[in-house]
Amino acid sequence: MANPNNAVGTNGAFGGRTSVNAFNDNLAAYTAGIMSGWECSPDSGLTVVLGGDGNTRDVAVAEDNAGNKTTVNNISGSPISVTVNPAPNSNSRIDSIVAYVDNPPTGTATATDNYGACSLIVVSGTVSSTPSAPNDSTIRTAITADGGSGTTAYYVVLANVTVDSGTTDLTADDIVSGGNAGIGSQNIDFTTLEGTNVIRFGNVKIMWGRVTIQSVPSSQDKTISITFPEAFENVPRVVVTCAGWIAIRAVFANGTSKTGTQIGCMQTQGSTLDVNLDWVAIG
Repeated sequence: MANPNNAVGTNGAFGGRTSVNAFNDNLAAYTAGIMSGWECSPDSGLTVVLGGDGNTRDVAVAEDNAGNKTTVNNISGSPISVTVNPAPNSNSRIDSIVAYVDNPPTGTATATDNYGACSLIVVSGTVSSTPSAPNDSTIRTAITADGGSGTTAYYVVLANVTVDSGTTDLTADDIVSGGNAGIGSQNIDFTTLEGTNVIRFGNVKIMWGRVTIQSVPSSQDKTISITFPEAFENVPRVVVTCAGWIAIRAVFANGTSKTGTQIGCMQTQGSTLDVNLDWVAIG
C-alpha cells in the first residue's frame, strides 16, 4: 500500500487510536444537535430530567462560532436534573437547556472526558405573548456569564421548555425534547410534523405551515400574508406548494422579509375555490 509519509488516515482506527483532530473532522458530516438520546421529560415542579435511560447513549454535537464541532456526552449514564427559572407573572417564556464546551477546552487534562471544560445551563428567553427560544447571541452571553468562553464556545441546545405565567409544574407538552422534536436532529421525519413549527440545524432555521386562501377566483392571483413563528437572522427562501387536487397554474411567495412573506396562487379549476397552501421557509 502506498501512503507517502503516512499522510492519509481515517478515524476508523481498527485496533489502534484515533486523534482528536481526526475525530472532530468526522463530526463535520453532521449538523450540530442530537445524535442519540438526551431525551427531556418533566420531573416535579419546574425540574426536568435529561437522558440517562440506560438503553440509549446521550450524544450530541456542539458547534462553535466558526462551525467547528465537538461532542457532548452524558458521561454519568444517569438522568440529569435541571431546574428552569421561576414562571413569569404574565405571558410566557421559552427557556433553552444548553450544553457547552469551552473553546479551547482547557478543563482538567488528567480527568477522563474532560468534564471540567463542560457545563449545562438554562438560558431564559424573553417574556412575551408570542415567546421565542433564545437566539445565538443570548445563549453566548449566558455562557460568558457562566464563566465559559461565550464568544467561541461549542454549544448545543438539548431542549426548549415553555414556561407559562404562574406555572408551578411542567408537563410533557411544555417540552420540546431532543432529536425527536427536531432540535438539530439528524433523523427528522417531516411526515409526522403538523401545523406551524420551527426546527434548527446549527445556524439554519426551517419553518413551515399551512394556510387557506379563501374564495380564489378562477384564473386570477390571490395572496395572503403570513408571519413566521420567529424571525430569521437573514431573509429566508420560501417554497410554496398546493395541498390538494386542484388545477393550479402557479403558486408563489412575494415580498419576503426576515419576519414574514406573502404567498399566493392562481387556480384554473373554473370556479371560486378555497385553496390550501403549504409553505416552507429556510434561512
